Amino acid sequence: MSQINKYPNRAAYEADASRLKTRSAVSYVENDGEVIYDGVNVVVGRDAADAGDLAVFDKTDSTLKFVKGATLLYDQLPPELVPMAVVYGRRGDKVRIVALRHLDFYKWAVAYEVKLSGFDLSSGGSFTLHIYTSDFEFTYPAGATLASIAAQINANSDITNTYSWKATASDELNAIVMECNAWSTTEGHKKISASGCTLTKHAEDVDYQTTTAIIPQNTTVNVRRRNGADSQLAGCDNEVFLEYYRENGTTGTDILPGSSTIIRESVFTEADNPALVAAYATYRDYLFGEHLAQYPSAYGAFLQDGKSNTAILARKTRTDFYGKTVPCYPAAAAAAAYGMQVAGMTTGLEAGAWWLPSAEELWLMAKGLLFVQPYDPVNRTLSVSGKVIAKADYMSSSSERSNLYYYKVNKYGNTSWAIDNQPKPSSCIVRPVSEI
Repeated sequence: MSQINKYPNRAAYEADASRLKTRSAVSYVENDGEVIYDGVNVVVGRDAADAGDLAVFDKTDSTLKFVKGATLLYDQLPPELVPMAVVYGRRGDKVRIVALRHLDFYKWAVAYEVKLSGFDLSSGGSFTLHIYTSDFEFTYPAGATLASIAAQINANSDITNTYSWKATASDELNAIVMECNAWSTTEGHKKISASGCTLTKHAEDVDYQTTTAIIPQNTTVNVRRRNGADSQLAGCDNEVFLEYYRENGTTGTDILPGSSTIIRESVFTEADNPALVAAYATYRDYLFGEHLAQYPSAYGAFLQDGKSNTAILARKTRTDFYGKTVPCYPAAAAAAAYGMQVAGMTTGLEAGAWWLPSAEELWLMAKGLLFVQPYDPVNRTLSVSGKVIAKADYMSSSSERSNLYYYKVNKYGNTSWAIDNQPKPSSCIVRPVSEI
């Protein structure tokens, strides 16, 4: 550190004209214990790292260090400091970090599949698909192709829209692969059989989209709000949560404190909701006081651990119809495979050191995020070192709610910035996290 200073109070710090503004400095303000970092690209150890700081790998001594976000001039980073991640919080002596960029869209759980074969393409024929309670009959002419038969199946809106099945022709398999992405089970919309052709299921005939991996089967794990209500939804400590619900909350009346119902601002009146108006001075006070997720929380989904959950999910694979090993839980597998390498050196942040965040970790990442300039500390650093966590960033969670649902931030394009459950067949953006 170029300069180390101590001042009795903030006024003395502000008044010190002798402090060199062109050199890195750390200043301690005695009366409130504040530590202030000045200068350019001030490097500190793990004990001084905080939200918005850039985690870097120092190639000179093979050590992970941190550049204070308030001093970061990214274009002036020395070449021996390799950007790794951005700090979004702390947990005891551990520093929580988020990847510089998000990954692609991945499904939480792999689709349910069957294979259709045995078609007489040279002579033509007919076959019937039995899906749940419906029968679908098809006839194909001599000279038909697998692609033309698959197109016939996909042209039936009941099959594709009502039951969520999709047919894909495969010349390699000499068959048609039928894939179903739906919240329904193998006793519901995924219940399928066939006559007039051969239907083959996987050797391990499991529907991972309706099977629990983290919690016991046929159980439900909620999140708890500040008002004590247990629900599948709880708000993040973020102004977008306020923006969304002030217009999109319900128009309910006579709602009491402790309710899971979220009202909009227009009915936060003494006439419509007297008990809430008596308890809270403003709509914001009501929304944040009642409906943010309880944190810290020793309840439900917030007890699930992202690192151990991801390890459970990522190691589960199956063999597909092509003989390839594929992940049963693609989002977790993608997060676990993410890594940051430096040629010829070990960073400690290679593949295996990252995971799909838990519901609690998603909530902490969302806290105080600003999505436009000047940004919050975390997005400010991400804006120059990687890719910001965007307002429409649907970040997947390894936390499981039930047989059918997992947790994520935002849902169906509604950027409400709430932790909410989402059906396991859905895809969303993955943003890996880690701790150092």
